[in-house]
Amino acid sequence: MIFGRQRDFPEEISKAGLDEWYSEMSDQNKVKLGRYLKNAETSSALGFSLSVMETANMEENHSLTVLVGENILKSNLTETERFDVLEKLIPAYFGVKRYDDCLKCCNDGIGILENSADKIKHRKGDRLPETLMCRNYTVNVLVGAYGDYDAGDEAMDRFCEMGLMSEEDVRYRKQSHKIRKLQRTFDGVFSVKLKNQ
Repeated sequence: MIFGRQRDFPEEISKAGLDEWYSEMSDQNKVKLGRYLKNAETSSALGFSLSVMETANMEENHSLTVLVGENILKSNLTETERFDVLEKLIPAYFGVKRYDDCLKCCNDGIGILENSADKIKHRKGDRLPETLMCRNYTVNVLVGAYGDYDAGDEAMDRFCEMGLMSEEDVRYRKQSHKIRKLQRTFDGVFSVKLKNQ
């Protein structure tokens, strides 16, 4: 019985302590995950999940990132560990067009930054990572997915106050938003004129 059970699970899954999760996966998802096992980090469930999510994101296999990320978020994670998972899950949610989930993860990530920025900075030589998915994708969702330029500008103002964006970046992005908003307005007027002709 024990030997049969060991054969059911790939070695990497067992090393990471994820046998139970793996056993509940569909055969299709097991196949999707299988190609990522060889290079996965197996010292812990978190390490495994982060390494698979990173590789899957690089390959734009966002549905797999979501599958792995949603599972590991159910674990008992510290705030900084949760932040790391969210940072990989956010672009995946955007990639599969789950914009509400993406924005919720962004808000959770920003909340962690407000509470634990020093801990996150400490791991990176007393600096925040240059790329912050929770910051970037908040604007991507608000402006790109929802078309809410005002909310996007308000979010950037908040990020500037938090020290997550420079005033120069905010000015540049707001100007870009104005141009895009005007362009959309002109495109709308032009298409209405064409329909009426």
